[in-house]
Amino acid sequence: MGFGQRRVSIKKKSFAWLIVNTYADSDQKKILDAAQKPRIIFDIIDKCNLPQTSTYRKMNILIQNGLLVPYGSMVMKHGKVVTKYVSLFENLEINIKKNNILITATINERARQALLRIMREKIIGLSKNLRSGSARIFTAAVYEKMQKEGPGSIIPHLMKELVRV
Repeated sequence: MGFGQRRVSIKKKSFAWLIVNTYADSDQKKILDAAQKPRIIFDIIDKCNLPQTSTYRKMNILIQNGLLVPYGSMVMKHGKVVTKYVSLFENLEINIKKNNILITATINERARQALLRIMREKIIGLSKNLRSGSARIFTAAVYEKMQKEGPGSIIPHLMKELVRV
């Protein structure tokens, strides 16, 4: 699957079970549904009508599990900068048959853009730490390949090349 494609099949069992267990928790499902558009935590709490403490705890779990993605930030009235979050998936189709799970999902376009932006920033940061011009050209090529073919396609190549630099 290229990272440009939005429809994916989740084949790794551990991630599939994580998704099933997450969506089985009604509060976590409410949070992910509320974050279909980028929102700050306060807006998610308000939209879900959930207790603040448990919502923060569950959002942290969702962020750690990669199901809630940071999507930029905004400045509040008093100058405080807060992060917006967006759900990784727009919709899921979960089929369970005899302990086999098949999940087909649509990646949220905003989450895809946010992930590409995060990966680009990390690659640019890496290239600034590299001394040679060829290393910077390499990281730019890696970023282009990542956009076309997905991050999974470049990781082995990237690690091999970085050892060589």
